[in-house]
Amino acid sequence: KDHAFMPIVVNVISAEDYAKWVAEKRTQMAALADDPSKTWTHADLMARGAKVYQANCQVCHQPTGQGVPGSFPALAGSKVVSNTPEQVALLLSGRNAMPSWKGLSDVELAAVATYTKNSWGNSAGDVQPAEFKAARK
Repeated sequence: KDHAFMPIVVNVISAEDYAKWVAEKRTQMAALADDPSKTWTHADLMARGAKVYQANCQVCHQPTGQGVPGSFPALAGSKVVSNTPEQVALLLSGRNAMPSWKGLSDVELAAVATYTKNSWGNSAGDVQPAEFKAARK
């Protein structure tokens, strides 16, 4: 049989350079998985949003969405949460003690917006990543 053989190239690099390479590859893979142009399902947005909320928001707004009176507003029953354009602008720009979250991806922001719109008695619909992408421009 006629087999074509390809040479194997081995690059020897430091552990630090390898760690950087792995981190870069993971970021690239996550970016592909987080396609901001696709329409995400409600269930996917809610699941992802719960994780984003727990990691970034609940320390101030509390796991219950009730906030801290006088310091951090409640998200339960919030008029800002129910107003998608205002919520999108607030997440991207921040306000008072709340920082801008524009460092999060459009998918992460849409997910957490959807999560807050549909938790703690709120029922205000979904937000898609495309809405954040458009708002950044």
